[in-house]
Amino acid sequence: MQVPMTPSRILKRAVKLYGEKTAVVDGDVRFTYAEVDRRVRQVYHAVNGAGMTADGRIAVLDFNTYRYLELYFGMALTGRVLLPLNIRLSPAEYTYILNDAEAEAIIFHADFKPVLEKIRNDLRSVKRFYIAEGAADADWITDTYDNFLAQAADDPVSSAVEDENAVLNLYYTSGTTGKPKGVMLTHRNIYANALTTIISFRLEDRTVWHHIAPLFHLADAFFIWSVTYQGGRHVMQRQFVPDKVLATMQAEGVTAAMMVPTMINFLLNVPDLARYDLSALKWVMVGGAPMSPANALRMMKGLGCRYISGYGLTETCPLLTVGNIKDTLLHLPEEEQGKYLTRTGLEVPGVDLKVVDADGNEVPWDGVSVGEIVVRGDNVMKGYWKLPGETAKAIRDGYFYTGDLATVDAQGYVLIVDRAKDIIISGGENISSVEIENVLYMHPAVLECAVIAMPDEKWGEVPKAVVALKPDAAASEEELIAFARDRLAGFKTPKAITFVKELPKTGSGKILKTELRSRFR
Repeated sequence: MQVPMTPSRILKRAVKLYGEKTAVVDGDVRFTYAEVDRRVRQVYHAVNGAGMTADGRIAVLDFNTYRYLELYFGMALTGRVLLPLNIRLSPAEYTYILNDAEAEAIIFHADFKPVLEKIRNDLRSVKRFYIAEGAADADWITDTYDNFLAQAADDPVSSAVEDENAVLNLYYTSGTTGKPKGVMLTHRNIYANALTTIISFRLEDRTVWHHIAPLFHLADAFFIWSVTYQGGRHVMQRQFVPDKVLATMQAEGVTAAMMVPTMINFLLNVPDLARYDLSALKWVMVGGAPMSPANALRMMKGLGCRYISGYGLTETCPLLTVGNIKDTLLHLPEEEQGKYLTRTGLEVPGVDLKVVDADGNEVPWDGVSVGEIVVRGDNVMKGYWKLPGETAKAIRDGYFYTGDLATVDAQGYVLIVDRAKDIIISGGENISSVEIENVLYMHPAVLECAVIAMPDEKWGEVPKAVVALKPDAAASEEELIAFARDRLAGFKTPKAITFVKELPKTGSGKILKTELRSRFR
């Protein structure tokens, strides 16, 4: 017997076994699993009755709210594709993504009304705009989200998506080309990753998951499916304000969460941290950027919970490794265990991971030899949206090539040592250096430039540009930063610019970023 692997089965189990249990908490909003199921059915009927194409894209631009829970599961029933949007992008970036995805509708929080009003005439395919937590008080707004659902039936849904390899979610991620790439994830990808996550983190019905990291990112969104499968409780945090995060943890008895190191640093620096009762907190998954053993130990003492490292990519839905300690290593002193704890981790069940050299041979497990991480599994994406060439480059010989360089030690623990794609990770956000370079090249005074990561105490790392100006041209650091800020999201804007006469290059003319990193570290 073969039953399609689709998230619809996940919610069905939760409703069957935990119908009257609180499923989601979002401020004053509290829905049981039975109530979530009713709203999911309304999403299904509302979308089906809106006249959209059978496999059309529907975008969502929202904070961490209960709407994400019902949209992720509701869209799985419709056969259409959900397109979560980063809340921190510029108007030009939203325009590009919505047009490239050929989105037909967008559900957005009222706070984003100004940006959509600015770009709506540039959107080629979006015809329907549904506003949440605001009034439909402009002629271009189709309706409120609440009305959209309220006018729909909540009858049981008898049909089901039969093709588990159909695209379910489309996430745009920064790529080395400088333009965002749409990652196509299928029903099977998401279902398989949910099972992997449950096993890797030992999730159970007592899990109270705190959605602190943004739900438009898979770094947190993959817990939507895994926690639901086990009948756990979702707690939404709309914005990261340290004292409010701690207050929510205390009030809701949060047991687990995912955070980037920047968030953890903010929490640990709250002056009256000790007054919050965090006794229910069991562990925090730390991802998005590495954390030193010393800082991991500080986190465990400050928050009173376990540190678990996690690594993955949007293209892998995302989980690839988890830094659990093997039972054969538990006899080691705390300091030695900390070194294993903060490594990238061990491959998770369902994932076949290798670190290979340039010839495709697996590197020795010596903790020194460096190679590229390649993986295969049910969690690997279908491909890049409308980019078959990029897909063919990334998936070769049955493996997805991550572009991340790493070592493997004698125990099988992976440790990332560099990011081959030159992605800058700032506060957990991926930033394409090429995207910033393309903007700087638009300035008439710039001859050549390269963007590298600059260490930052607050964000981990931030973009820094190294620029060579054209002969007889002039431009100041302030001028170029302002120029970039007008064309990029704030977090992507270079925080510093260094001027040089000429950038170092290879014999073929390629700029040597490794030399720049070494020189300006």
